[in-house]
Amino acid sequence: MSVYWVLRRELHVMLRAPIVYLVGGLFLAVQGVAFAGLIGAMSDPRRPAPLGTLLEAQLSGTLLTWILELVVLVLLGMRAIADDKRAGTWELLLTAQVSERAAVIGKWLAAATLYALLWLPTLLYLGVVAHYRADAGGFDLGQVAIGYLGAIALGAALLAWVIAASAATSSSLTAGALGFAALVACFLVGELAALWPGLSTSHPGLAALLAAISPRQHLAALARGEVRLATLVALAGCTVTGLAVATTAACTGRRRARELRLRAIGTLAIAAIVIAASALAIRHPWAWDASGNRRNSLDPETRELLAGAPPTRLTIIAPTLAGLEAIYGEADLVVAHMAEVAPELAVAHVDPASDPDAVAGFAKLAGLAPSDLMSGGAIVVEIGGKSRAIDVFALATVDRNPGAAVVIERLAIEQAITGAIAQLVQAAPITACVTTGHGELPLAARPDQQDWNVVARRLEAEGITVSPLAAGFTDVPCSVAIVAGPTTPLSASEALVVQHHVAAGRGLVVLAASRPVDGALAATGLEGVLAADGLGLPIAIAIDPTLGVREVPGALLVQTGYTDHPINLGFAGKRATLWFQPRPVVVARGARPLVVATTESWGERDFTAPPAKGPDDLAGPIAIAAVGAAHRAIAIGSAESLSSAVLSGTSAADLWFAHAVRWAAGGAAAAPTIASRAPEQVRLVMTDGERRTAIALCVAGIPLAWIALGAVVVWLRRRRA
Repeated sequence: MSVYWVLRRELHVMLRAPIVYLVGGLFLAVQGVAFAGLIGAMSDPRRPAPLGTLLEAQLSGTLLTWILELVVLVLLGMRAIADDKRAGTWELLLTAQVSERAAVIGKWLAAATLYALLWLPTLLYLGVVAHYRADAGGFDLGQVAIGYLGAIALGAALLAWVIAASAATSSSLTAGALGFAALVACFLVGELAALWPGLSTSHPGLAALLAAISPRQHLAALARGEVRLATLVALAGCTVTGLAVATTAACTGRRRARELRLRAIGTLAIAAIVIAASALAIRHPWAWDASGNRRNSLDPETRELLAGAPPTRLTIIAPTLAGLEAIYGEADLVVAHMAEVAPELAVAHVDPASDPDAVAGFAKLAGLAPSDLMSGGAIVVEIGGKSRAIDVFALATVDRNPGAAVVIERLAIEQAITGAIAQLVQAAPITACVTTGHGELPLAARPDQQDWNVVARRLEAEGITVSPLAAGFTDVPCSVAIVAGPTTPLSASEALVVQHHVAAGRGLVVLAASRPVDGALAATGLEGVLAADGLGLPIAIAIDPTLGVREVPGALLVQTGYTDHPINLGFAGKRATLWFQPRPVVVARGARPLVVATTESWGERDFTAPPAKGPDDLAGPIAIAAVGAAHRAIAIGSAESLSSAVLSGTSAADLWFAHAVRWAAGGAAAAPTIASRAPEQVRLVMTDGERRTAIALCVAGIPLAWIALGAVVVWLRRRRA
C-alpha cells in the first residue's frame, strides 16, 4: 500500500513539472528522427525497402538515437531521490511509515509509468504507414504488442539504475552523470561484438555473454515478436538488481553499519543469482514466437534433421551489394536458431574485402565467378569433408522494381540450408565408376591439365565416391557408370555389361571425345546403348557464332541455354558453363535435351575447312547434352569441357556435372517440405510533399503537441491549486 501511495504522490508531482513535458518532447523528437529515416527508406523507389518488421527497424535505431534515448531515461530518473535528499523531503517521506524499499519502488514505478506514456504518441507512426503503404497488408498485432511492451520493459529496467544513481547522492547533476555513465557503459559493452566480426567463431562464450548484455539485441528480438528466456531473465535481473542497489544506497547514512553490510551482501547475492540464471538461460535457450508468420521458429523437419546431424560448419560470406545485406541478416537469425538446436554446428563469417583468397575458393565451389560471389554472397555447408555452396539465388527470390531497387519476394533460407545438410548426410552413398584403358581423360592430375582431377575432387566434395573401372570389366559395381571421352571404343562385351547396368535402373553418363584425331572423331562403343534411350552422338562439332569465346577458339559459353530439368536447377541465367568443341547430341523418341545452343548453331561435319554452315551439316538448335527417354542415361558432347585446363576459368561445368551424376544415381535427396515465406518489406507511395509533411509531423508536430498538452495540464493544475 505504501508503494502505491508513493507512486500516486510521485506521479502527481511529476505531471505538474514542466521539465517532464520538455523531456517527453525530446524523446518524441528522437523517435521522430528515427522514423523519418525509415520513411525515407520506405518511400524511395531507388532504394531497397527495409526487410523485417517495421518496429524492428524503428527500435533498433542508430548509435545517436540510442544515446539520446539514454539521455531521456537519465532525465526522467535522476531527480527522483536526489532532489528529495537535497530539499530534506526524503526524511519526511520515510517518517510517514514508508520504508526505503517502498519509496524506491514507488519512485521507479512512477518514472517507468511516465516513460510508458511517452510511447503512446508513437502509435501514430503505424497510422502513417497504413495510409501510404503500397500494398494492402496489415500489421502483425502480436509483434506490435511485444515490441512496445519490450521497449517499455527495457526502459524500466534501465531506469532502475538511474534511480540507484539518484539514491546514491543528493545532487541531481551528479546523479545524472552517474546514471548516464552506467547506461552508456552497458550499451557500449553490448555493442562490442559488432566491432569484432569474428568473435562468435573464435570466442563463442564471450559472444553469448555480450549478446546477453546488449540492450539493442534484446529489443530487436522483441520487436520481431521473439520472447526469449534470456531476454526475460536479463530484463528482470537488471531491474531487480538496480532496485536492490538503489535501496541499499537509500539506506546509507540512515541505517547502522551492520544492517548496511547485510543489505550489501543481499544485493550481491541477488546479482549472483541473476548471473547464474542468465547463464542457465543461455545454455538452455527457450523462446516464444509471437509473430504471425512464425518468423522466429524453425520447422519441425529442420529440428529433426539437426538433432541427428554430425558436426557441421556453416560459413556465411557477406555480400558487397548493399541491397542483399538484409537477406544475410535474416540468414544470421536462422543460423542462430539452428545453432541453439545443434550445439555441434559451428558458424563462421567471411568478409570478401578482407579475405579474397578464401572467396576465390568458395566461388569455385559455388560455380560462380569470384566477382559474382562477392556481390551476391553465399553460405557454405561443410560436413565430414563434404561441402555444398548455397548462393543468394537459392536463399531468396530477388527482383527489381521499376526504380531498380532490390525487392525480396520470397525467402527460402531455412529450406536451402536444411536441404544442403540433408544431401550431405544422406544415408545412401553414391558411387561412380569411371572407365579407364580406352584413352579416357585420367583422374590423376597431369602437368598439362588434360585430366579430370578437378571433377574428381568436385564429386568427392559432393559426397560421391569415385572409383576407376579397368578395361575388360565384367560388372559395374557402382550407382553410376561414367565413360569420359574414350578415344578407343569400348568392346562389345563391355557395352553389353553397361547395357545390363542401365537396364537394372542404374545410371550412365557418356561423354564423347571432341578432339578430332587424324581428321576423325572417336566412337564411344556405346552407340547402341544410347540409341535405345533415344540418344545419339553423330560425327560432328557444334558451332554457334553467338556463343563463341575469343580467348578459347572452338568453345561455346552457355549462360541461358539450360532446359527445365532438375540437373539444371540454379544454372539458367545464373551460372556459365564452357563447352570445348562439343559434339551435337541427337535426341529422339522421348529423349530430352539438357543444354542447348541457340538457333544460330549447327553441327559441322567438315573438320578440315573453316566452319561454315552447309547443306550436309546438322541443323540447329544443337543440343550439347541430353537425357535418355526411358533410363537414367545422359549423353554429353565433350569430355574435354570437364578437363582441369578448361575448368581453371570461371566455368561451372564441374558443378553441373556433379548435378548430372547425382541425378543419374537416383536423384538428389528428398527436398525438405519447409515452405518459403514472403518477408515484410513495406514500400510507401508518397509524393515529395507528402513525405515532407509526414516527416515534419513526426519530427516536430507530435513532440510539439506533447509539449503543448503538458503546458495545458500544468496551467490547469496550477490554476486549480
